[in-house]
Amino acid sequence: MKILYVITSTDVGGAEKALLQLAAKTAQAHTVRVVCLKPLGPVAQELAQHHIQVISLNMRWLGGRIIQKLAAQIKDFQPDIVHAMLYRAIEYARVACAGKKVKLITTPHFDLSKKSFPLRWADRLLKDLDTLTVAESFSTARYLIEKQKYNKNKVYLLPNGVDKTVFYADESLRKQMRQKYGYTPEHTVFMDVARLAPVKDPFTLLKAFCKVVKNHPNARLVYVGEGEKRPILEEFIRQNGLEKTVLLAGKQDNINAWLNMADAFVLPSVEESLPLSLLESIQVGLLCLVSKVGDMPLWVEHGKNGFAFPAQDVTLLSCFMAEVTDNAPLREQMRKCSVQISQRIGQSSQQYQQIYQQVLNNSFHVKTN
Repeated sequence: MKILYVITSTDVGGAEKALLQLAAKTAQAHTVRVVCLKPLGPVAQELAQHHIQVISLNMRWLGGRIIQKLAAQIKDFQPDIVHAMLYRAIEYARVACAGKKVKLITTPHFDLSKKSFPLRWADRLLKDLDTLTVAESFSTARYLIEKQKYNKNKVYLLPNGVDKTVFYADESLRKQMRQKYGYTPEHTVFMDVARLAPVKDPFTLLKAFCKVVKNHPNARLVYVGEGEKRPILEEFIRQNGLEKTVLLAGKQDNINAWLNMADAFVLPSVEESLPLSLLESIQVGLLCLVSKVGDMPLWVEHGKNGFAFPAQDVTLLSCFMAEVTDNAPLREQMRKCSVQISQRIGQSSQQYQQIYQQVLNNSFHVKTN
């Protein structure tokens, strides 16, 4: 079987990471090529390490020529299935595949409800060109069916998954990482693993932490990720004398090691679907503090394995962080609950292999109530 993956970018992000895991798994048994609309990013290098061909269409902005280039890639590769991810890649793939004898699977990996009306209208206009839409979160599936009027018989819910051989609790790794970065058992380490981008709202977390650390000097904050908000964070850290309590670690490769170092995961995003970093944190056994967006409240049971708060609510987030910092028994109780909840996390890459085969054989059917 030949699978052509189409994605908007190969920068560091949840969708790109999901593509990497999926393409690497698929390439073990099938012929795979990845087409990226934008210039190649770091994930393209990781794909190449798996001997997967990655081609950039070097898109700088909107343009019909990109669709022509994508159509040319489809003609050259002759895939059995095209699998598109992220908004622009999905819409362009729909047009490029129109009229061709190729199966088209789409997976959004974003919150379509936050897109502008013209973009939502375009999606609604082109949606029926999909052979199958695989929604990575319940909130995405519901929005597509109820608001975008997708055919429910062509929308399949397959939540993001985690490779459990890569993400797991490791006490020796925890001790090693904490010693390396100067954290003692008395420190409570909060960690945000995400792009430093407006949609992830890292500044809300920093402002909340600034409130907490005044009365809880053993609290620590670590950001793992890069992005355009870094200069603003750096300036706030400098102005408030937080240099010794906040670490901007930048992009890191061994995320499992960093998560093991932490006591709590925090993600204050203003929009999400179902972020991989949250599932990875739960898999490692961290308590989680998350904003009430997307599917995150479905995985963070308020008061059990963490707390959920309204997006951009600095005060409430700071209160939850203070409570977690003060209460070691609560942290342990929530950690155990995360371990239990982690049993719900699947390995979606393996399930996709079955979907591909069934879609190719016209034997895949979405079960609806």
